[in-house]
This record gives sequence, structure tokens and C-alpha cells, in this order.
Amino acid sequence: MNEIPVSAQPNILFAEECDRGILREENQDTVLHVHIALGDLLMVADGIGGYAGGATASRMAVENFYAHLASLPEDYSIDNGLRGAAARANAQIVAAASAPGSPYQHMGSTMVVAVVQQRAEGIYAWIGHIGDSRAYLIRAGRLHRLTTDHSAVQALLNRNLITPEEAKNHPDSSVLTRSLGHQPEVEIDIEQHPLAIGDTLLLCSDGLWGFVSEQDIQRAADVPGQTLETVAHSLLALALAAGGHDNIGIEMARLVGLHKVDSSQSSGAISHHTVLWVVLTVFVMAFAGFCVIAYFALLRH
Repeated sequence: MNEIPVSAQPNILFAEECDRGILREENQDTVLHVHIALGDLLMVADGIGGYAGGATASRMAVENFYAHLASLPEDYSIDNGLRGAAARANAQIVAAASAPGSPYQHMGSTMVVAVVQQRAEGIYAWIGHIGDSRAYLIRAGRLHRLTTDHSAVQALLNRNLITPEEAKNHPDSSVLTRSLGHQPEVEIDIEQHPLAIGDTLLLCSDGLWGFVSEQDIQRAADVPGQTLETVAHSLLALALAAGGHDNIGIEMARLVGLHKVDSSQSSGAISHHTVLWVVLTVFVMAFAGFCVIAYFALLRH
């Protein structure tokens, strides 16, 4: 990775989509992008399908992650911040589900979150996730998956008990082994990834990756000349064209370039060229004044 000088400001673009799909009556996905002291915060949460309160759970997940992370100073440890946010969100969802008379006794949510942080030495994305909402990195035209699902099917894949082809239509494809709201405590997986110019981050729920192949996601995300908003909309269109069987949540960030900042001007200092110009101007004005005075002195004589 090339180091980014302090006097350069990265130009990062953002885009999002969130749709209930064609078949679902309610959108249980929640997405958010907001700038906080720690950096740019992106989140996609997917309410557990089939349970009452999925929309409530995903909204609570995003709200609690945001509230906790936004309260932290810019120099706070991001991994500790993500762990604290997960604990807070999980506790709130568990409490709401277990309250007497609650209609949401089995609600829960997945979460995938990215904190994009700009430092003197470069740009980094901190990725945290719980459940099967995913993070991808598109770099040089290639799609790289950054997260590993917390699901029954992924556990079978890890043990080589099924093939990737069998996993696509496995009867336990929707069974999660980890989610917000189903246990008193929850663990969040966290990784840090350096970013480079041209990189695109994609966070999404299974409403996208579960119905659109990674090859098609890669092709749609790497069309030359497309704005990031167009890419996000194209991915949504692919999911809808595949049947729109689930809610679709998408958050994207793309590092497109640098805006150079003149550090001497930004600090209020005067450049050498400016000083020279001022000196020359004063000298010319003084010389002109001297000539005028000499002229009138000659006239008097």
C-alpha cells in the first residue's frame, strides 16, 4: 500500500440501497452510513427472517451500534469500540424480546459494520460482523470476501461435509449459529484491512449474495465509468431480477483519489512567491513616488 501524506485528503464516495424485495411484505433490513469521530461508519443489519420483530431488531441493532460508536473519541480503539457496540445492541434486543408481554420474543438480527478510518500512513477499513450479512472488497476487478458466515451451512463447509454447490440449496441455509438477540452474550468477529486507490467496499445482506452469484456481483461492481450510485442500483436490480425473494440491504464505499492540500496555505503561512511579490510591489511604488517628487522639484527650479 502506498502511504498517503498528511497534506492529502482521500476522496471517498458512498452509496446505499435498501429494498423489501418482491415477495416480502415487510423490509426487515436496515442500512446506514454516517460520519463519526472514528471515521465513516457503514452498517447493514438483517432482521431474522420468519420471526416477528425482525424489522424492530435490525433497527435496534443499527441504532445501538451508532449510538455507542458515535460517543467515542477519534483516538479510541476501534476493535474495543465494536465489541462494546455489539454488547450494547445485543443486550437491548434481548431485553426487548424478553420483556413481559413482548410480541417479539424470538426477534434477532445480523450485523455487518465497517469503520473506514483515514490515518497519516493510509486508509483502513475495520470490519465487524455477526451472522451471515457479508463484507466484500473489490480490488483491481476482483471480488474478495472479507467475512465468514456464522451459519449452519458454513459450519458444514468448514468441516468439508458438503460442497459449495450443495450449500446453495441446503435445507439449513437460513439457520444462523450466531446473531444479535438470541443469547445473553454475543461475539463479534473483527478484522482490519488496508485500502488503496480504486478499492470498493460492499456490505450486504443475504438478499443480495444469496440470489446473485459472486461472479455477477463482481461484474456489476466493476463496470468502467459507472458512478457508485449506479453500481449499487445495478446490484439491487440483479437481486430483484433473480426473484426478489428476500429483503436487500446494500452499503458501498469507494476510494477514488486524493485532493491535494497546500499545507503551507492551510496553516496560514505565506509562501516565498507571495513575499517576493509584495517586496517587488513596494519597491516599484516607492521608486515611482521618488520620480514624481524629483520631477516637481525640477519644475520649481
